[in-house]
Amino acid sequence: MPAIALVAGSMLGIGIFIAPPVVAEHVRSPGAFLTIWLIGGLSALFGALSVAELGAMMPRAGGDYPYLRIAYGPGLAYAAGWLQLLAIFPGSLAAMAMGTAKYQLPVILGPVYAWAEVLGPPDIVWATGTIVALTALNHVGVVISGRLQLLLTGIPVAILLFACTAVFAVRGMDDGAWAQPVLAADHTGFGAFALAYLPVYFAYSGWNAAIYIGGEIRDPGRNLPRALVGGTLAVTLLYMVVCAGFLAVFSMGALANTGEAGTAAAREMFGVPGELVITTLICLAMLGSINGGVLTGSRIAYAMARAGHFPAVAARLHPKSGTPGVALWLQAAWSIVLIFLQTFEQLVNYASAAMLITGTMTVMAVCVFRQKHPDLPRPYRAWGYPWTPILYAVSSVGVLLFLALRSLRGEGAEQGLSVGLAVLWFALALAFHRFVLEPRRKRTGLSPT
Repeated sequence: MPAIALVAGSMLGIGIFIAPPVVAEHVRSPGAFLTIWLIGGLSALFGALSVAELGAMMPRAGGDYPYLRIAYGPGLAYAAGWLQLLAIFPGSLAAMAMGTAKYQLPVILGPVYAWAEVLGPPDIVWATGTIVALTALNHVGVVISGRLQLLLTGIPVAILLFACTAVFAVRGMDDGAWAQPVLAADHTGFGAFALAYLPVYFAYSGWNAAIYIGGEIRDPGRNLPRALVGGTLAVTLLYMVVCAGFLAVFSMGALANTGEAGTAAAREMFGVPGELVITTLICLAMLGSINGGVLTGSRIAYAMARAGHFPAVAARLHPKSGTPGVALWLQAAWSIVLIFLQTFEQLVNYASAAMLITGTMTVMAVCVFRQKHPDLPRPYRAWGYPWTPILYAVSSVGVLLFLALRSLRGEGAEQGLSVGLAVLWFALALAFHRFVLEPRRKRTGLSPT
């Protein structure tokens, strides 16, 4: 159960509340809106089905990195690992912490929220404090963190489902977007899909969380695939129900202008007292997602340090708790730097673009392993192979290429910059490995790094 909660908690983040308005800007019919969310869920499920084979075959800490190293060699693994260290995990943590501080905490804390102004902008102060507090908790131990994950995931999910059921009971499908005619200006084509898909992709991120602690899961050959697939299915179902609930409350035009749909829907349906209760539950879910990201992301630096791709100090384990304490605090430090450097929207785009790159590499590693290591024991074999990893890769690469081409045409500068920065980090890390680390290894006679 803690592993399933880790996957569900890592996925259930700020994305489900800030992505629906963005999607509603690009598609104007309820059917198209829900279709994009369903495609996002299927993509996440295809990814989970694929990496479950890797995790069951070779359970170990470090997430994608150990598998990328074996599948593609040290150079590409090095580049992907640094992209995760610089963009994916700290970017996601910074975005979720900033989103929580920007949308939920002002409602929950009321006047207390503004007291942080003595230290700086309140959203930055509260976001920083959140990351520091949850990093300290994870430093204490994975058992305590896992139990907290169950609490922060299970209670909000159950009550949010109840709230959505109440919405349908009160309003049914006779109000909101369901009662509105499809707008003549409905956006169609791959362009609208790609622009709407990036925030949806961010909302579903975290489906691979369990492989980051594969070496710490009991009976991983059986439990790790269950955690990955079960957690992803549960969150996909929840997201579809929540999005349908939004459509029962708002028209598509109104949804596009809510900013953060969860708090806005609670205010619309239940008034100020209900807004406080629902916003508190959303905040708990956000804290669970941040906690899952802190727990899993730190294992990347730990695994890279053990392979000689990161300063060796990050491979140190706490003598009592056994957690990678140095890696945890390095991740927290860079996340806080990003909070000060980028806006919330920039953080979401930055992390999402990097996820498209490394997620595709990890999922396709299943195909590489099947070719290079066909005789390795596989307690679990990916359902739908080879179509599940291929479909995941096609959707991700297609969106990435579209955003890059759109930027070259002078459109979508913000998203184009995020894609460009992610590609730049990847290229610089790959070049550093090729022209600095490899020559040094050959001169010293060390094993491949």
